[in-house]
Amino acid sequence: MRVHHIAMTVRDLEASASFYKENFGFTEVNRFTKPGWKGSAVVLQLEGFQLEIFQFQNAVGRKDDLSNLSVLGLKHISIEVADVRKKQRELAAKGLDIDAPSKGTSCAWFCFLRDPDGLPIELYEPS
Repeated sequence: MRVHHIAMTVRDLEASASFYKENFGFTEVNRFTKPGWKGSAVVLQLEGFQLEIFQFQNAVGRKDDLSNLSVLGLKHISIEVADVRKKQRELAAKGLDIDAPSKGTSCAWFCFLRDPDGLPIELYEPS
């Protein structure tokens, strides 16, 4: 078994798809809509893992405080990179708001940033 995909709903489909493609190397594998939807979706892929991104006209705002780990639910997407410190400098140079790398307990290094909708992304460098 393996994790196949994560799905998220965003405000701007094109901005979010571009963010993941340009900054992390995802490629687009599908676009679709369904009858009765007031929205559309794009499916991105990175090394066999898929990210489904949805945009709806009637999207409902998030109620979860993502910084509070005691609240039930998903907290972040983690993307493994070979060198967190190098990737952090690259993304900071593009003007992205990204935390400074920290030494990890379950990894060598990690840091966090947020996508265009404020969803947290962890950059993770294995030990």
